[in-house]
Amino acid sequence: LVGFIALDYAGGIPLLLVASDRQRQGIGSVLLDRALAELDMAGVSEISAGSGGDEYIWPGVPLDLPAGTAFFAARGWRSDYDCLDLVRDLRNYRAPAGIADRARARDVVTAPATRVDRPAIDACETAYFPQWARWFGGDHGEILLARDHTESIVGSLLYEFPDGSIYQPMLGPHTGNVSCVGVRPDRHDQGIGSAMVARASELLRDAGCHVCHIGWAVREAFYGRAGYRPWRRDRMFRAPATQ
Repeated sequence: LVGFIALDYAGGIPLLLVASDRQRQGIGSVLLDRALAELDMAGVSEISAGSGGDEYIWPGVPLDLPAGTAFFAARGWRSDYDCLDLVRDLRNYRAPAGIADRARARDVVTAPATRVDRPAIDACETAYFPQWARWFGGDHGEILLARDHTESIVGSLLYEFPDGSIYQPMLGPHTGNVSCVGVRPDRHDQGIGSAMVARASELLRDAGCHVCHIGWAVREAFYGRAGYRPWRRDRMFRAPATQ
């Protein structure tokens, strides 16, 4: 075995690997061409490197693998933006002082969702965060909500502690995850998102989580306010329009 490629028929190339002593021999190109042909036959029109489907390891092509980014760029793949994964040790986590004050001053409180919240959650995600609606509607962890004084949902996120994360071999045992952090557009810049991330971190800590991973993020300073630090960076690539 000198190389392999993984396909996600929802629109992604999650993985492309070639043995280090067999690189620059056209093997990766042949694998990629075959994969694109297979996806094209399946009727897939939008294809991303890394993510793009139901599951992924890295959102895009890791920037600490410059040969990987050069490979896709040389083949005309479009680079949309860069993103990052962040981590935080939660074993002694304490929410930064004052991180929830701005939200609290606006009578916004955070709490885990319950079953009776389901219709309101579905309506909120569909209206404001349709790209995440399927995740909130599936079995992808617990939901944390932020509500105002009228009990309206103004923010939401997912947090998960499966104790079997795919990142556990790299980050250690008891790895959890926070994802899909969203605040209603009319409530931006009120500290609601920061309050939710801090509260989710506390809930994961109390559940026995040692490390929390946040993936596919673009706002480094935002997560930094809750104590998270960059771990990996990725370049987001999409296949050329002619593919």
